[in-house]
Amino acid sequence: MRETDADFAAWARARQLRLLRATFLVSGDPKRAERLVLSALTSLALHWHHVRQGDPDAYVRTRVQHSAVAAAEGDLHADRIPSELPQHLRDLTPRERAVLVLRWYEGRSVDDTAEVVGRSPERVRRAERRARAALAPGAQRPLTDDGVTAALEAAVAGVREVDLAERAWHDALLHRATTRRRAATAVAAAALVIGGATLAGRDPVITAASAPSPVSLTRVPLLQQAVWHTTSGGLRYVVAPTAGAEADQPVLDVGMPAVIDPGRPHHLASGPRPTGLGAFGDAVYLERRAPGRWVPVLLYGDGELLTLDTVVLTDVRTASGQIHPPLGIWAFSGDKTALAFAQPGKVVVFDVGTRQVHTVAVPSRTLEWAAWRGNHLLAGSAVGLWSPGVAPSRPGPEPPRRPGAREFRVEGGRTVLDEHAPDVGTRPQTVGWPRITPAGETVSDARQFASAFRLAAGGPSDVEAVRPRQVIVATNSLGRDRMLVFGEEQPRAADCCSVLGWTVRGDLVYVSDAPSGTWIMAWNVETGVVRRVSHFLTSHEVPPVIALGARFTVG
Repeated sequence: MRETDADFAAWARARQLRLLRATFLVSGDPKRAERLVLSALTSLALHWHHVRQGDPDAYVRTRVQHSAVAAAEGDLHADRIPSELPQHLRDLTPRERAVLVLRWYEGRSVDDTAEVVGRSPERVRRAERRARAALAPGAQRPLTDDGVTAALEAAVAGVREVDLAERAWHDALLHRATTRRRAATAVAAAALVIGGATLAGRDPVITAASAPSPVSLTRVPLLQQAVWHTTSGGLRYVVAPTAGAEADQPVLDVGMPAVIDPGRPHHLASGPRPTGLGAFGDAVYLERRAPGRWVPVLLYGDGELLTLDTVVLTDVRTASGQIHPPLGIWAFSGDKTALAFAQPGKVVVFDVGTRQVHTVAVPSRTLEWAAWRGNHLLAGSAVGLWSPGVAPSRPGPEPPRRPGAREFRVEGGRTVLDEHAPDVGTRPQTVGWPRITPAGETVSDARQFASAFRLAAGGPSDVEAVRPRQVIVATNSLGRDRMLVFGEEQPRAADCCSVLGWTVRGDLVYVSDAPSGTWIMAWNVETGVVRRVSHFLTSHEVPPVIALGARFTVG
């Protein structure tokens, strides 16, 4: 159960919109409908290889309708009436709405409907008559069958499709892994009890008081250690998971959703302020709206998305003519309340809390980047370095060095490391293998820094990996290096593995872009263990470009 089963995905995608709309008609809340359908599909994914030969439609229909009725009845008990349904549907009880949906939206028989809602066929017929009459208040006769169907279709016209297939399969994987870990923990605990009793010279007796309780147990993570290797030069390294094996890695919870799904419903920065969204975002990515035109999307830890539709961006063109999307890893300010984007001749700043957009003119049509050093904004191109809104243009005699205490770059064909703040008087030190050519940025926190590098053609001969082409090197405050090596067992993207930032625990977060998909991964530089953070569902409209915000350090 690794990659999403193709048959399951095809089955789910053929029915997910209909399921979402049917669930909305009963629950009255589109977001709740999404959660309920996702839960039902996850349950189906767990049992797919058994249920697929039977009736998966009935399996999901029963679970989703039971959940929707229970949730809506809970709203009634709490005096909450679903406000997004038309009034004639709000006047019905949740069970009456379920009868209406099953009979005239899904076309089920009276007996099938009775079995799903847990009522006798006669009570189903009575509920159906009352519901049909409620759809045409004041009319001399109830609506015809076609009229009922048309009324329900009109009520759900605004419910958008959300791709839930991959999310459901992924959640099933996590559920299965958690169940196995709990089972292993219980077996280990029982073994300790039995072993202790045996050593004490008496028969083991497990009573209700001594048996492990899920409530009282505290999960103790297993000690994990990667397999370390050493190069001929003494550099210690581990080999990254092979391309396509990211989903099999253990999960590291850093506050980001397990699946970053751009297909789920978005809030709009120009619309009413939704409840629950704070002034901090956990990440930001770009959506392509037209060739060369982008709109940023703010991602929250619970998976909620806020489209910054008041910010329309274009590609950034460097002095050498290269074109790239206008998002860098330093997009978030130090306090995570503002975002900055480089644009030709200006920097665009979005305040997450107030949702206001500010534009600062910069005299460079080839502005390459905008970045924050804490809450101090900088922008740069090949002709100069600027502090928008803080100081006038301050051109430098050489391409500006990126913000941060340390930075790798190429000078005269050699890779150099600058361990100082941007200053034209500093003298960078030359570095050698394996730092061949920097790929992306250098990220640092108070204790360590790291960057990705491309290896030269032919690659080093003393690295135990399949055709190594890229590495990530992390260096701590004592100057000790550790390396993560990426092989080419599958052709990866040119910049497959760029670094993004550090977690509060000291794990390095990076992007793994491979034919199997785009993954946000975390590497613990002490243990060498690589874990999975999020599956980023990228596409032609959403490239694998992302910047981290709250809960992460990028400096």
